[in-house]
Amino acid sequence: MSTAVPRLALLVHDTKPEADEVAREVMAGAIQRGMEAVRLDREATHAPADTDLVVGIGGDGTLLEAAALAMEHDLPVVGVNLGNVGYLADIEPGMINQMLDGLLTRGLQVKHRMTVKASIEDGRSWLGINDLVVEKVMSQRLVQLDVAINEHYFTSYRADGLIVATPLGSTAYSLSAGGPVLDPALDALILTPVAPHSLLSRSIVLAPDAVLRLTVVLDRDVRVNLDGREAVVLGEGDSIVVTRGERPIRFLSLGGHPFPQAVRRQFGLDHA
Repeated sequence: MSTAVPRLALLVHDTKPEADEVAREVMAGAIQRGMEAVRLDREATHAPADTDLVVGIGGDGTLLEAAALAMEHDLPVVGVNLGNVGYLADIEPGMINQMLDGLLTRGLQVKHRMTVKASIEDGRSWLGINDLVVEKVMSQRLVQLDVAINEHYFTSYRADGLIVATPLGSTAYSLSAGGPVLDPALDALILTPVAPHSLLSRSIVLAPDAVLRLTVVLDRDVRVNLDGREAVVLGEGDSIVVTRGERPIRFLSLGGHPFPQAVRRQFGLDHA
């Protein structure tokens, strides 16, 4: 962060009353400590130019939006968890003062998490934190995608779609499609087919420097989403190249909820 007293931009879940209460507490605590804090509109696409840190208050969906704003200007992001699991946010509402004090003293841990990048031939590109999904547009029809890895043909999938996830995103859509759970401290790309009509139905974990090229084979459009946001629609013969993002996203943390404990919470193992 660029200044001794950080300037905060807050992105708040707009349908949770408790999120408003927590946001007011964060802003009041920040002002008491001499910080500047501004609450962003939920539809904001840019953080203010003088922002040092983006704070997301809500569940993992809100944190993804906050992280996207932070990533645009290479800012760190910190999350206050109001959701059920909190893979992206390990700070609970009762830890607000501890978080703010940590910001002042620079005592928070910095966790670097790999990102994923998608590029098409016209030069456009997009970044994601959890995953890239190439999926069918027409609900009743499969798509066919040829996959090349490091410019070598790998296989052709007939499926509802393909997911390329980061380790952080391994517990999101990829997991529900049968993919593995990876520790987010790792660097890797996880290729997972969605409802494949193929002998190869398992996920493949690839090196972080792998280059994937996904090419649409059938005359059926596909939609490309990154972290649930639509990026582009591709048609027959179009390709998208998927790689590791040029830089990671930086999450600030108090060090609570280590990954194994977060997994235990998600799967209800604490009550098993």
